[in-house]
Amino acid sequence: MNYGISWTSIKTLLRLELRSRFGSRVETPVKTQIGRALNILFTLIVYAILVTGIYYLAEMFIVRSELRFEFLVFATIFTMGVATIVAIGNVVKNLYMSGDNELLLRFPVSGAEILIAKSIYCFLHNLVINAMLTLPFYIIFGVVTKAGAGYYFASIGVMLLSVLLPYFLANLVAIPVMMATNFVKNQFLLVLIILIGVLCAGFILYMTALKSILTYLSEEQLGLFSGEMIARYGEIASKCYPFKWYAMLLAGGSAGYAGKDIGLAFLYIFLMTAAVGVGAYLVTVKFYYKTILHGIETEKVSFHRKTPNMRRSVFGTLLHREFYLILRSFNYSFQYLAMAVAAPVMVYYCNDLASTMGKDTVGAAIVPGLTLMVIIIFVAIIVSFASTSVSREGSAFYHTKIIPVSYTAQVSVKLFLYALVGTASVVLSCIVVGAAFGTEKAGNLLTPLDVGCIFAISEMTVLSLTCLAIWADVRSPIFNVVGDGELVSANKNIAVSLLVGILVAVIYGAATMLLGFLPIEIGGFSVVDGLGDVYLILSVISLVILGASLAMLYVNLEKRYGKIAP
Repeated sequence: MNYGISWTSIKTLLRLELRSRFGSRVETPVKTQIGRALNILFTLIVYAILVTGIYYLAEMFIVRSELRFEFLVFATIFTMGVATIVAIGNVVKNLYMSGDNELLLRFPVSGAEILIAKSIYCFLHNLVINAMLTLPFYIIFGVVTKAGAGYYFASIGVMLLSVLLPYFLANLVAIPVMMATNFVKNQFLLVLIILIGVLCAGFILYMTALKSILTYLSEEQLGLFSGEMIARYGEIASKCYPFKWYAMLLAGGSAGYAGKDIGLAFLYIFLMTAAVGVGAYLVTVKFYYKTILHGIETEKVSFHRKTPNMRRSVFGTLLHREFYLILRSFNYSFQYLAMAVAAPVMVYYCNDLASTMGKDTVGAAIVPGLTLMVIIIFVAIIVSFASTSVSREGSAFYHTKIIPVSYTAQVSVKLFLYALVGTASVVLSCIVVGAAFGTEKAGNLLTPLDVGCIFAISEMTVLSLTCLAIWADVRSPIFNVVGDGELVSANKNIAVSLLVGILVAVIYGAATMLLGFLPIEIGGFSVVDGLGDVYLILSVISLVILGASLAMLYVNLEKRYGKIAP
């Protein structure tokens, strides 16, 4: 790497980085400003809800259970763990996978200047994320314990100290991650299989651990804050290094630690952070330039396999094109296939947890409703990909207007392809839960009627959500016409599609769980009596929604599609 450094060049590169992230000074339309304001408002509302949850959690630990020091230790574990994961993604994305690397290497700047400018941006980004994660825990701890003013200044110092280790670890891990990525960059199928396997394995481990904890608490007749569990929390917190050291800097004195112990904790943090930081510096300086060059070069590798030309029908040709446009992009293929493959596994483990916890209680009765809700939630995630079906055309969108095929036919192909994957996932999910929970050994938690009705309702929901997703994208597409044209971040259409799908899932699931054993009577006449009536009502509602969704998509489609202009 060229080590010539000009701070003027670094300042210019940093300004370009910030401007590319947050926009230039060009005046934006009012509609765009309103959209940004609504996004900020929604983010603030969600953040306020999370902070409120942290406050109640702090009260449970500190006031009711007197776990002051333990609360800080567990909060530090959580915040530093999340910060490390976010930092790794941020460093890999901005330092190594940034689309402007190829352009910047042609500028009259050195590799060291590019590295420093991007590293400054990554550090500032991680500092903001870490502050938003950590300060609510620390400030709420001070409020609940009525700490003095000095504590709040100390919490800011500890927060600044805690941001360093995740950032250095991220830089240390990013190099091997990128080397592995470059090695398998064009082996899409292999990477896809590995990532789907990791996704399923992670979910299985999480659900298995959660089931084990709940089973243990149930068998031992313990509460999360019983005397035995409180003692166990204290034992765990006392051995959680290095997180315990950060907690000692804030509340070591009140927890009974001497000043010498607190000083040693600071020394250990300093030495550990310095060692990881030096290692990250040496590794990054040695391999950064080589890694991004290799990454750019491997992007240019093309496939050499000769494929014969095949005569297909118009529908088959469009379907083949649409599928391979997705498959040839790792980003799109992961979004499209990962959740569809993982959904049956996740549905099984969600049902397994519910059935285990409630075989002798109301939990067994809610399994059909829970199954329906979970399947529709995963379906919503799967078909939300359809809400970028038009936007993903990018700079090639005008090809869809000049080919001798009607817009209706092109949209129908998109609808068929996206609904097909959702349908396959629903079929597999229903087969899995039916085989696992419809036997005498499992307690007949799901009958053939349950499985059949869940499939029918879920399938109509798949088609409805797919229609609505494509309709939203036809109505308001968001094109990326620069670079490779890929959409690498979610847009408003995806957010709306997910929101609608999750709302439908919650409403359907709640209705099935509640009305299945709480019949509704009006004037002595049973309006809803049992799951059969609930399934019938939901099927009729789903059929009506499906008809309305198809009408919304296809009525005046030719006219609406013709008005689209990137």
